[in-house]
Amino acid sequence: MFILFDENENIEVVPGFEQTIKPLLIALQNIGGEASIEVLDEETIKVMGLSSEVVQIRHKGSTRQSEISYRMAWARTYLKKYGLIKNESRGIWSFTDKFDGDIEKIDVDEIVRKVRNENNSNGEEKQLLTGFESVLAFENMVGALLEDLAEKEGKKIRFTYFDYEYENCDILLPEGIEDCKKEIRCVIKYVNKSRRNISRFYKEMMQMFHEISGDSMYLFVTNLTVEQDVKEQFGCNVIVWDKDDLVKRIEPEAWYAQYLIDPKKALIKDLIASDFSGEQRKSEKDSYLKKVKTAFRNQDVVLFLGAGVSKDGGIPLWGTLIKKLHIFMLNQLTKDKMLSSEEQKMMRELAFNNEMESPLLQMRYIKAAFQNEEFYQFVHEALYDQKFNINTKLFDAIAKISIPQRSYCGIKSVITYNFDDLLEMKFEQKDIRYNVVSCEEDRPASDKLNIYHVHGYLPSDLEKSAGNFNLIFSEEDYHKVYQDSYSWSNLAQLNALKENTCLFIGSSLTDPNLRRLLDVAARSEENARHYAFMKRVEIKNDNAEKPVNSNILDIYQKIDDNIQTAYYRELGLNIIWIDEYEDIPDILKSLLD
Repeated sequence: MFILFDENENIEVVPGFEQTIKPLLIALQNIGGEASIEVLDEETIKVMGLSSEVVQIRHKGSTRQSEISYRMAWARTYLKKYGLIKNESRGIWSFTDKFDGDIEKIDVDEIVRKVRNENNSNGEEKQLLTGFESVLAFENMVGALLEDLAEKEGKKIRFTYFDYEYENCDILLPEGIEDCKKEIRCVIKYVNKSRRNISRFYKEMMQMFHEISGDSMYLFVTNLTVEQDVKEQFGCNVIVWDKDDLVKRIEPEAWYAQYLIDPKKALIKDLIASDFSGEQRKSEKDSYLKKVKTAFRNQDVVLFLGAGVSKDGGIPLWGTLIKKLHIFMLNQLTKDKMLSSEEQKMMRELAFNNEMESPLLQMRYIKAAFQNEEFYQFVHEALYDQKFNINTKLFDAIAKISIPQRSYCGIKSVITYNFDDLLEMKFEQKDIRYNVVSCEEDRPASDKLNIYHVHGYLPSDLEKSAGNFNLIFSEEDYHKVYQDSYSWSNLAQLNALKENTCLFIGSSLTDPNLRRLLDVAARSEENARHYAFMKRVEIKNDNAEKPVNSNILDIYQKIDDNIQTAYYRELGLNIIWIDEYEDIPDILKSLLD
């Protein structure tokens, strides 16, 4: 209940939203089963017999909405989710088929309990945003709320997420908001519920505002509940809105209220509706690259290298490598069959076209035909059977940023999923001191650039290897990795993901163990902190008989782009979208500028 004390200490009580549920149903029934919000609110107030003093109490944070109207809006929201009323026409409410007319038998407590359980919530409109999608959901919700408030006040708003002119500022309100009439710069910070030292977070934010504020006014918005004495410590030029302040300002029937009620559903709808322009996407890319450059200058970048890095050097991609091994296997198993050259060709074609449902399963099938030493010999032959080249533009760029500079040391370390040693050969060519770590017995070096071969190491010159290859290549290999959370390879990757800024190059990001580790590392983070180069897949119409019009293709492309971006962000990755893979070397070399 909301209690108001007037000058004569008379007490006026505003009913809680639960207490308006049955009167609202009675009012809708009295009106004839269909009514606008205004008519329904007016009739509900009559049914409840509320005094004009109670009705005139304003909702805190609003100059237009009354407290009772706000609470009735929450009642409608709960009744809608429970299935008794609907608003198929904008602003017009009516009963659903589930409503049988017997209001007396309706259990209000059951309605509230069921809706809250469905939302995995522990409180009415003061629900805490939960789930990993909450970072993006929270930012979107705050942006939508401020946009709505600015529109109602006839004021301008500008989103500045990727605008260098307003660094550390997410939204600009040139004419202020509510009681503040001067320009306000808004900073949105979501705090992960796993963070333990909240007081340290407050101190960090206070220090940041002290350094950047100057004469500017700032609005600091967080999902935490901040005590009043802490708010005051931020200073007079910083307005603090915490979770409770936001809830007071959100109208329950506004579309963005779904971020409180069902954050994941609201986020998906928002993602589908998002429509970044080419200029916005360029700004996003430039912002990401600027942050990578800052991390690079601080010697905080760990390179994660996938198969795409060695592809131009003549090393086959995983799918091609498996096909080659399949052919080697059949050649080995049929060498006593005295097959003709034509029959051998047919056998190779069968092997090349025989793709199992899972590459990991196919690799297990191939590996089962050999002893370990023989298997590794065949893998070595398949890797290096073509002339390889270490003078590719990408290898040149990686080597260039790996050379220690006078003012900074460049790359901190390299984690590679490749078996080959083309990178090592390139480093030798450029006199870059490196150290290979490919098994538990290997130790990182403090005076060299460590290259972690987390899936095993099979150098072109086998004499460079101790013979302990430990390739992670087949289904059973991955099972071992999954089961041993404390394996050196898992710990090396997880340590880099938790402690450093990681840049993924040439990786498809489909490795199941990598995604698992990304997910684990991301749980303790409040924002995506790593970056990956990816080429945007262009959706095309390949069906000549049933062509899809360009408008549908554009809509589908937008949805695909947005959902992919959100998916990777859940894994802690910011995607640097590129037009061509050939763009990557120049982008890497720009880190030195």
